[in-house]
Formats: sequence, structure tokens, C-alpha cells
Amino acid sequence: MFRQEAIESRKRRWRGRVILLPGISPWIIGAATAFFIVIALAFIIWGNYTRRVNVGGEVTTWPRAVNIFSGVQGVVVKQFVEEGQPIHKGQPIYAIDVSKSTSQGNASLAQRQDIENQIKRINDIIEGLQESKRATLASLQKQRDQYAAAYKHSNAIVDEAREGVALMKNGMEQYRGYLKRGILTKAAVLNQEYLFYQQQNNMLSLVGQNQQNQLQLTNTESQIQTQAADFNNRIYQMEMQRFDLNKQLTNNDLSGEVVIRALSDGKVDSLSVTPGQMVNSGDSLLQILPENIKTYYLVMWVPNQAIPYLKTGDRVNVRYEAFPSQKFGQFGSTIEYISRTPASPQEMATYQGAPRVGQGPSIPYYRVLVKPDVRVITYGEQSMPLDNGMKAEATLFLEKRHIYQWILSPFYDMQHSAMGPIKNDQ
Repeated sequence: MFRQEAIESRKRRWRGRVILLPGISPWIIGAATAFFIVIALAFIIWGNYTRRVNVGGEVTTWPRAVNIFSGVQGVVVKQFVEEGQPIHKGQPIYAIDVSKSTSQGNASLAQRQDIENQIKRINDIIEGLQESKRATLASLQKQRDQYAAAYKHSNAIVDEAREGVALMKNGMEQYRGYLKRGILTKAAVLNQEYLFYQQQNNMLSLVGQNQQNQLQLTNTESQIQTQAADFNNRIYQMEMQRFDLNKQLTNNDLSGEVVIRALSDGKVDSLSVTPGQMVNSGDSLLQILPENIKTYYLVMWVPNQAIPYLKTGDRVNVRYEAFPSQKFGQFGSTIEYISRTPASPQEMATYQGAPRVGQGPSIPYYRVLVKPDVRVITYGEQSMPLDNGMKAEATLFLEKRHIYQWILSPFYDMQHSAMGPIKNDQ
């Protein structure tokens, strides 16, 4: 009984009774198959599907947060504000030392002192020129007044001399008449004529003196104008030198210590550097949140193949990276604005959530502004508002087609590839 044949025979023996179950009727299987095919065909023919695309973006405000960068390389020596502090336009934020030192000390400070000494000397020279101008013009004005008085006096004397000469001429004519009538002698008439011509010569001398006084008055007035113009030119030259020195002083200050100021009102959100830290040109220094936020937006970057199917007013589903959709779900939003020109790399670089364009052919992206329905998200008893720069992802709903059209879309591509040249009717 322990033979190998017996053992193999017992292994192949049935251990129980064999019961054969009856199979499913072929009619039932055929009916179920036909029903499934009808349902599938109806779904393919009358069913439809809306194509979706997921795009990235971030939360932003209007006006946007202000990022302040360093325009110089140096060491931060002073900090004038703290985080969370309100700040006003023009208020200093940081002082950055960009000076250079030598073995003799700070070169910028020494150069500044030299320039200030030169400016002080020029100010003294300008003050001296102005004082000389006042004294010279006062002296010339005094001479002018004296010549004017002399001219006035000599002019009066000349007028009186003219009247005297006219009287003597009249008397001389009368003497000549008396001579003709024999009343006077010729000697008396000659004496009268001699006195007349002598008086006339005296009057000519007075006229010459009067003209000389007038000429001196004119020359004095000309000297006043000339001296004033000369002093003004010299003062102007000194002021131009002072202006150049002030420019050098400003440039020296730029090479000494630069003060970073706020360009808008708001609140300091984050300070990136502290005193004693070295910064390079282009390093971020701080962010300023706007004082009056008008509204919140989601800035989305949509590729060009999705732009034709979007319009303002369309609804989108938004998911925030800070609020996982598994716990908080999705949030409804509305498209407010769609740009009609592709965004430049410089514009996209100002947003943290913008896609980074690498090497090779790049995809044109368009900026789409989406207005969220909810600005404050509630979790339990805690309210969490949307913050500037928060990363988000949106689902955009594009074209809507029947299912069979989506299934046959590869054949449409084959048809287009096999089609010949198109001739449009004129």
C-alpha cells in the first residue's frame, strides 16, 4: 500500500461529490451586453465634456506691495524703522555706507571736508564781491549825483547868460541906431559891440562847461552799468563754481553714505537686512504693504492656447497652497480682466508665482486677473485673511464638446495633415 503508484492514485482521487452548476442563460448575457452598448453609445453621442486647464498664480492687492531693493553695494550702518511700523513717503529706512577707507582714514570724509572748505572760500569771495559792488556803485552814484547837480546849475547859468546876451544884442542894435541918428559916437558903439562879443564868448565857455558836465554825467551812468555788469559776471562765475562743488559734494555723499527712503505710505512688512550686514546692488531690503488696500486679486498666468476660450465674467475654481483643498476645498472666483498682449519676462519676474521661463522655445503667457469671492477663510473659530503673495492654483473651464468629438479629434488632426493647400475665395 506504500507503493509510489498507490500514493499517486490517492492524490488524484476526488475527495467529495462533484456538483455542476447550471450556467447563465445566453439571452441574459446578450441583453446585458446590448444594454451596456446602448448606454455607452448614448453617452458618447449625447454626453459632453468641458476641457479644463490648471494654471498657477498668486494673491495680490491693489495697490501692490512695494519691494525696495538696494541700488548700491555697501554695509548697512543704520536702521530707522521696525517691522509692523507705519511709514510715510520720504521717511528714511536704512543708511548704507558705501565709502572707501585708506591708510590715512576715510577717503570720502576727507574729500568732503576739502570740498566744504572750497565752498566756504567761494562764499567768502562772493560776499566780498557783493560788498565791493555795493561800495563801488554807491561811490559812482554819488559822483553821478554831483555831476547831475553841476549840470543842473551850469544849465541854469547858461540860460541866464543867453538872456543877458540877448539883452546886450538888443542894446547894441539900439546903439547902432543912435549912431545913425548922430546921438552917440562911433567909439561908444564899438565899446558896446566889444562888450556884446565878450559876453557872447563867456556864454560859449559856459555852454562848453555845461556840455562837459553832461558828458561826465553820461559817462558816470555808463560806468555804473558797466561796473554792475562786471561785478554780476564775477559773482555769477563764483556761483557756478559753487554749484559745481555742490554737485561734487552730492556725488561724494553718494560715495559715502546712502539713505534709502520710502516711496509710498504703508506699513513695514518685513526687513531683510540688519545693521552691520553687507548688501549688494539688487538685494532686497524690505517690503511695504500699502496703507489703503482697495481690493484683492489673483494674478494667473495663462498659456496662449487657453486664452481664446476665456472671457471676463467666467467662473473658475481656486485652490490655495496655504489652505490645502483636501481640508478647505476649492473656492469660487470670477475673471475680471484678461490681457491681450503676452506678459514680458520683466513683468513676470516681479511676481513670485509666475512660471519661470527656461532655455529653449518659451510659451507666451497672458496675465489674467481673477477676483475671489471669499477674502477671509474661516477655520474653526479662527479667521485667516488672504495675504499678499500667497500662491494659488486655478482650474479654468475652456471649450465644451460632445464625447464623440473628443474621441474623433485625432482623426481631425489626420484630416488636417492630409489636406492640400487651401484657396480662399476672393
